[in-house]
Amino acid sequence: MSDTAQSQYLIERVLFSADRLPQFDVEQGGQALDLRGSVAELNIFENIELPYLTGTIALIDDTNFKNILGIKGSERLSIGIKHKESSDVIIKNFMVTGVASNISVNERTDVHVLTLIEDHAYLSMIQKISKSYAGSPEEIVVNILDSILNKDVLFDSNVASQKRMKVNIPYWTPLEAADWLRDRMAYANGAPYFLYATLRDDKIRLDDLDFLMKREAWNKNDAYTYGQTSHNVELGGESKTRKELFHVKSYRAINIESTLRLAQSGAIGSDFQVNDLTYNSRLNNTFHNSNDTLNQFIQSVNLNADINSSLAYDNYLSLGATKTKEKNIGTYSSKVFSSVVSTNQYFEGEDDDIPIAGYHEENQQEAAYKLKIKSAALRAILLNNVFQINVPGIPYILNNDIGVGSTILMNYAAPTQAQESLNDGGARDKNRSGKFLIYRTRHKFTEGIYDVLMDVVKLTDKIK
Repeated sequence: MSDTAQSQYLIERVLFSADRLPQFDVEQGGQALDLRGSVAELNIFENIELPYLTGTIALIDDTNFKNILGIKGSERLSIGIKHKESSDVIIKNFMVTGVASNISVNERTDVHVLTLIEDHAYLSMIQKISKSYAGSPEEIVVNILDSILNKDVLFDSNVASQKRMKVNIPYWTPLEAADWLRDRMAYANGAPYFLYATLRDDKIRLDDLDFLMKREAWNKNDAYTYGQTSHNVELGGESKTRKELFHVKSYRAINIESTLRLAQSGAIGSDFQVNDLTYNSRLNNTFHNSNDTLNQFIQSVNLNADINSSLAYDNYLSLGATKTKEKNIGTYSSKVFSSVVSTNQYFEGEDDDIPIAGYHEENQQEAAYKLKIKSAALRAILLNNVFQINVPGIPYILNNDIGVGSTILMNYAAPTQAQESLNDGGARDKNRSGKFLIYRTRHKFTEGIYDVLMDVVKLTDKIK
């Protein structure tokens, strides 16, 4: 179990309560039921695309507590996790959303797998808002999450290019509205924004891709290593224990490096047409070539990066019905995005004489409109190279600066018959080595072992 001397983690609490059960409700004078001794497995999921955590918990039942208490998908679980007794505890508050499965181990013991979601997400999902807001997109996001869900938003990244606007929320949940506004945001170089929650604290973060990719890898002195002997060799007097914390237990990649898929989504070459009903006009110069977008973004993140080493797609591919008609794939309009807008519909000020943009408006600014496509293209290119790795989890409950949204360094041994290991100067696989952004994680606590299964992404295979 997780409380043994050899365990990599300690489940400090699993406090069960429900409003319908006052004997277990602290606010009603009761005492929460601690189920930590019944935990067989706990999974907590982070996703840079979601402003909340989800999870599952497997509980061993040999006292018939499920039938006595009843599980209706309305219960609360306060879960506390730490590395050892002297470590700081990470506390997360979840709502039970249902029972995923009931498994009978024998005639006296069952295992119940419950699905979990953070309490603020549960609150968001049961209400709709219909309201007008004015301000920059980030200001409106902060306003919605603070006033309706009582959540703090940590916004330390670049200010979005979009200016003050007025929006009407048409009976959406608060988190749907926040995501809608996040999709409207883009940095000057086209970097998309992410609104996400982390295991390490209770804040919601709003960061752009440029800001995230420029951050220093937290393990710059201990790159994760995947190789036949990577976790069996000690380097420079370092302890074997430390090296074992930074080896990749397993690796896989699926559905990656598809130039055709990116082209079909409009991420390589596309048109963005805007028809303004107010002025009966259409934008000119609407073609978007992602070669330029990707080059500008990567050069912004790393001046030493080589655009030609990008993993995203083959930007040299030329196609045509005949040889004489061949042209570069980036010059094709593989997808056309169209939008119909009515500008100058909103006004503010004491005399309502100051125009303010709506959600879709950019006051006929071609470059500003094109940021929408640049942002979507960079997001699609990023997800064209997703690598799934499994690493030891201890650093993730000891360091408050790491997890989803942070960057890591990884060295991957090249598939070769050479006997030299990475530690001895062996060849690295340039595609699977370098700096990666942690995109999704699954924190898995089971039988005293704590692993983090993560999806990591990158835009260039440049190795310094």
